[in-house]
Amino acid sequence: MDQPESQRGDGSGAPVFLGRALISLVSTLFLGFGLGMIVHAGTTVLWALGLMGTLAFVLFLLARWQVRPLAEPLGQLQGVTRPRAPGDLPLAWSALEQENVDLRERAAREESLLPGIMARLEEGVILFGPAGNLEQFNPAAQRHLGLGAPLAKGMAIKEVFRNQEGPEAVQKAYRGLSCEWRMVRAGRTLRVRAIPFAPMGSVTGVLLTLDDVTSQEALETTRQKFISNVSHELKTPVTAIRIAAENLQEEHLNQTARFTAQSIMRSVDRLTLLLGDLSELSRIESGALHLAPVRLELTAFLDTLIRDLQPQGSDYGVQLALDVDAPPGAVILADPLRLHQVIENLVSNALKFSPPGGQVDLSVRITGQGQIWEVRDQGPGIPEAEQVRIFERFYRAQAAKAKPGTGLGLAIVKHLCRLMGGEVTVESRPGEGAIFRVILPLHLGSQESAGPPSR
Repeated sequence: MDQPESQRGDGSGAPVFLGRALISLVSTLFLGFGLGMIVHAGTTVLWALGLMGTLAFVLFLLARWQVRPLAEPLGQLQGVTRPRAPGDLPLAWSALEQENVDLRERAAREESLLPGIMARLEEGVILFGPAGNLEQFNPAAQRHLGLGAPLAKGMAIKEVFRNQEGPEAVQKAYRGLSCEWRMVRAGRTLRVRAIPFAPMGSVTGVLLTLDDVTSQEALETTRQKFISNVSHELKTPVTAIRIAAENLQEEHLNQTARFTAQSIMRSVDRLTLLLGDLSELSRIESGALHLAPVRLELTAFLDTLIRDLQPQGSDYGVQLALDVDAPPGAVILADPLRLHQVIENLVSNALKFSPPGGQVDLSVRITGQGQIWEVRDQGPGIPEAEQVRIFERFYRAQAAKAKPGTGLGLAIVKHLCRLMGGEVTVESRPGEGAIFRVILPLHLGSQESAGPPSR
């Protein structure tokens, strides 16, 4: 049976250290005294044997004390608590070899794991290296691109994407900008994303993912056609109902019948507004709406805009303030109808949600980077959880449900901003109002090459 740790002779701590120090001191004094006697009294056999024995004893102790610290980590590799002799070194070496084999097997499994995952992905994956050549791809990428154009490692970007948009998007990704585009290949509609590949901080390649969105595109087209047809077909009966309600109001009706006719008119107005918004959104999403940019003098455009919005402010009892930061006589290239529609939508919402006696601030700044329009209100604000959804179709924030509206106004604003090459954002805190910011390029390009907005 093994002795307890505290009873073993190879312990450690202060007593062991003092014992070794005492033995070393006595041995050193004996060697020094013996050497001194030999120098003064001459060499004798007894002194020579004593010195040799002492020296051998000291070397033995030193070797023993040095082997034990070396054997300690080796014993840990073997799973042995306290190896006590250099004879354990072969076992430690064998353990090291076994661990090396285990590491090689683990590395081999990890190397085979990634190709296995890539092979089972339904999403196509393509990796271009630093030189712009194809380094990796999975079978799904080959299926999406079509077997008629086989992929091979080392292919250039233009060999993989033969259209102009693909290489330009990949080059943009090499500059650190992610991008997305649609591509029709082998009878399929693909959504391609180009992502800068920068594992060490700097871009060393471009990772592309390919999704087959053919069925989603077909469903979206069907939805757009359905909305367009419904909104068009409902306009005729809604117009007939409006005419009938207006005729009823001209008759001599009792109070109950008059209230009923007025209720019909209010419902017809809401339905007319909804159908108009649906039709407008359908045209924008389908790409049927085209911009007609012209040169606009900013001051004249703002005068017309404020003149159209002032009556709404008076109805709500809210003051509308304008702040302009632009060079004198500033001219922008924009579609006046659509720009007016975007700003009017945002200002109308701000007026609607601001309290009576409050103020809505409309500001515009013209810089070298573009146009920055801001609409600031004093309303209840928008919770952060709702800010990501307020630009969705038919979504209405909790505070907006008590106000009239269709839930399509902000969706139209978002799509119009994208169509004009810009974007719209919101900043808000509950109880502190909201700031809607529209950023547009200074000069809108021709709409001939613009397709439907990305969704």
